[in-house]
Formats: sequence, C-alpha cells, structure tokens
Amino acid sequence: MSGRQPATDSRAGEIRAGLLAWQQTPASLRPSLRALARELDTSHQLLKHYLDGLEEWACKARYQRAKEAAEREAAEIRARVKAEGRQMTMRELIATIITPTEIDQVEELRQEAKRGPLHRLQVAMLKILARQGLPGARETLQKCLEMGTKKRKQFAQIVRETPRHEGETPSEWIRRIWSECDKYDTRVPSVIEFEALERLSQPRVKRRLKPDLDPLKKYPNVSGLKLRQRSNIAAE
Repeated sequence: MSGRQPATDSRAGEIRAGLLAWQQTPASLRPSLRALARELDTSHQLLKHYLDGLEEWACKARYQRAKEAAEREAAEIRARVKAEGRQMTMRELIATIITPTEIDQVEELRQEAKRGPLHRLQVAMLKILARQGLPGARETLQKCLEMGTKKRKQFAQIVRETPRHEGETPSEWIRRIWSECDKYDTRVPSVIEFEALERLSQPRVKRRLKPDLDPLKKYPNVSGLKLRQRSNIAAE
C-alpha cells in the first residue's frame, strides 16, 4: 500500500530496546544473538544490522533529547522573563544561549572525531565541555584520547603521508604538515631544510635515508627555507 510504513521500520524502536537490554546484561547471562532474534521474532541478519548501528543511533538520540530539553528550558525562561518585565540573569542567559550552542558543539566534535583525529585545540574544548557535564562530551573525549594513543605518529611518517601538491607553495605545504602534526600530537622541529622535507616526503624505496632518520636531531641548525614559528608562516 502506497505510503505505508514497512513493518521492520515500525518495529525499530522495539528491536533497539531489546538490543539495549541485551547489551546491559552480563555477557555470561546473555542469550546468543540468534536466540534474541527468535525472541524478538526477527531475523538474525536484521538484528545484526541494528546492532552495528546501535551506538550511533543512541548518540544521536541522546543529542536530540538534550537539544529538545535545552530548547524547552530556553522557551520557558524567555516566557518568564517577558512576563516579569525584566532582563535575564547571567544564569538564564547561559541556559538560553550558551548551553544549546555547546550541545551542538559536542555533536559537531563527535561527528568530526568519526572522520579522524581531532586537533589539540578541539580536544581541549572537548575537555571543557566534558567537565561541564554536557551529554556525550565525556564519551567522545574518552574515544578521542584512546584513538590519539593508538594513532600517534612520528614526524617523518606524517611528512611522508603528506606529500607536496603540484603548484602548492612551501608555506601552504608546511601548514598542511602542521595541521596533521596537531591531529596526532606530533612534535614539530623548529628548524629543518626544505630539501630535507622533500626527501622525507618520498617513499622509502626512492630515498636513500636510514629508516630511523630523526630530523629533530639531524638538522639542529641549518640555513635556507625552514619550518619557522607558526606565526611567521601565517603572516606570509
């Protein structure tokens, strides 16, 4: 029948609720996923599909609930302030303007973290939001910290994985290298020859450099185009 909701979609809430309860049950007491599928009168394949997307669904649902609650509170505060004919207090201003914005910011950072490691400034902001107890901030921060520990990279590796684009200026290339170093909390040498960067960016089979080359030690004081202070590069 045209426009009718598929039966599997109409049962999505029931299936997800069953999976959430199943996840919260100690592993030793859980039935198998196939047994749960029979209990919920659905297929093992469909149940596995919902399980794979359960965490993302839960995060989005938590964000939506928090957003709606913040909007309801903001509307109530505005109505009360208007009825009383006064200006908002600082606490009311935070509840109506800052908190809803911060809830959006947590979700934006969570989505950004799914695409790759966050920059140090983004992680620092996430720590602030987590301390404020905003929904989802602490969980996202924990995953980011775990990811950062697992994916930390050496400077030479980042340069090799960030080759210079055709027509790209030295400063533009250096900015991209810095950006990647920020993501992986990688130490950046304050001084290095530009030619050394070009050699490091080549695949190992094409460059005659020792595998354990450490540019931080090899180029302590050189002339020519260098990785300078970031403020100098940004001003060019």
